[in-house]
This record gives sequence, C-alpha cells and structure tokens, in this order.
Amino acid sequence: MPLDSRNKFQRGLVYLFAILATIGIAPFVVIRYLHGELLNAAVDLAIVIAALGSALITYWRGQATPAISVMTAILYSSGAVAVTHLNEPIFVFWLFPAILANFFLLSINAALIANMLCILAVLPIASRLETNTELFAMISSLLMCGSMAYTFALLNDRQRTMLQGFATQDALTHLGNRRAMDEELRLCVEDFARAGIPASLIVLDLDFFKTVNDKFGHKMGDQVLVDLAELLENRVRKTDRLFRFGGEEFVVLARNTELEAAMVIAEQLRAQIEEEIKDPEGSLTASFGCAQLRQDEDQHEWFVRADKAIYQAKQQGRNCVIAAD
Repeated sequence: MPLDSRNKFQRGLVYLFAILATIGIAPFVVIRYLHGELLNAAVDLAIVIAALGSALITYWRGQATPAISVMTAILYSSGAVAVTHLNEPIFVFWLFPAILANFFLLSINAALIANMLCILAVLPIASRLETNTELFAMISSLLMCGSMAYTFALLNDRQRTMLQGFATQDALTHLGNRRAMDEELRLCVEDFARAGIPASLIVLDLDFFKTVNDKFGHKMGDQVLVDLAELLENRVRKTDRLFRFGGEEFVVLARNTELEAAMVIAEQLRAQIEEEIKDPEGSLTASFGCAQLRQDEDQHEWFVRADKAIYQAKQQGRNCVIAAD
C-alpha cells in the first residue's frame, strides 16, 4: 500500500475509533456516574476524551502520525484491560476489538507484542472465575483471536508488498517502471530546490532494436533487454537508480552528480554495452542522452531534454553520448 493510501487508512481508523468511543462508550460515562461507579466513569471518560483528542489532532495536521497511531492503540488496549479489571470477567470481550485494531494501527511485530501484553494483563482476573474451564476458555479465545488477526495482518502485508512491486516494477527486467521513475525524479527536483543537490539523467536507447525482434523474434528481443538490465545493474553506482522507460529505452538517475560526471558514466556504459550485449549476428550498441537538472525545471522538462539528446545522438551516427542542449 502506498504511503499516502496507508496514511488515509490509518487516519480513517483514528476517526472511526473517535466515533465508536463517542457512540459506544460515552453513554456508559453517564450511566456509571448515576450508579455511583465513579472510577469506571472516569476510565470511560478518559477513553472518550483521548479518542476525540487524537481525532482532532489528526484532522488539524491532515495526517495520522505514527505517534497518534501508537497513542490510539495504547489507549484502546489499556482502556479494554482497565474495563476488564474494574468489572466482571465477562467484560473481557472489550479486548477482542482492541486486539484486532492493534494490527491496523501498529506494525505487525509491535501489534503482536502489544496483544501479548494485553492478554497477560488480564490474567489476574482468573481468581474471579468460578472454574478452570472458564479460565481456559477465556485465554484460548483471546489467543485464537490474536493468532487469526496476526495471520491476516501478515498475509495482508505480503500482498501489499507484492502489489507495490507490481505497481512500480517493470515485469520483464524487474527494474523500476515509469511510475517509479516519475516519483524518484520528483524527489530529486525537491532536493535540488531545497538544498541545491545536483542530479543528472542518463537516457539510453538500443540502436536498431526493432531489427532484432524482426529477425529473431520477440523472445530473443526480450532476452537482450534482460541482459542489458543486468549489465546496467552491475555497472551503475549503488546510489544511482535504474528504470525501464518503455520498449528499448532505459534511464539511469545519477543522484548528486553533475553533467560532466554523468557523461563519463554514460561513456563507460556505452563501451560496455557494445562489448557485452549481443544478438545472434553480433554486438549491439546504444545511443545516450544526458541532462543535468536545471533551476526551476520540473521532472517532465528535465526528462524531455535528456530524451531529445538521444535523437541528436541517433542523427550523429548512433553509439555515442550527447549532452542535452
């Protein structure tokens, strides 16, 4: 799940808890106060106030910060434990929604620890149970609920990771796709505007790649692209980012790199491609365009300049490196 979507989800949970606390718990404040159960009323009132406060802070900031999510989880869990201790053992049912909510508000491991602490915290009420069977049933039901919630959260986390990969990864080469590239370029533009950190784009396009597909089929063409992706991954610096823009066009994002250094990197890649990337008839070559990010330039304008440099390289005979403008 993208960060923005996850934040919206957690923000919704904070709002939902505030609504549920207001509707489901606030009436008990009045009822318990009228019955003289002042401590119970105070606990319920504290839960409602904290829930509404978390919602107001989240609304004011426009996002559910990790601190708010943690505070909401602690509030819900500790409130459920307190209610269980202050009332009959049957009130342990308040712990079930708390166990589920923790897996949505916290990381999986943190939620697992929080839930185990909650279960341990309610064990002292065992002395109020009439039989060992009731104790066993209570502990078993809590452990089963926690285990199923943990399994669901773990599966959901793995599926989210897979979906993120599908959304930002090229299926053939496993490099970043255009969507991932746009996000990285946007971050570079922000870094440059804020701190003046330079960045350069190296865009490359295989020469006469259509001929490979026409002569030897798309399977051979795909293998050439995979070989090229592996070469780029092995040759670029660890700080650089790689993307397949589409077709036979690839992009290297050289962070903290000025144009002159990017030209050197591109020339090295050009020579290595000519030496190592082959089809059944021999070596393949690539044309390169390089562009350094300019002041007051957005990511689209930046990329277009580098892409245009490739066409200049094609016009100059291919298998060469051209700087934009």
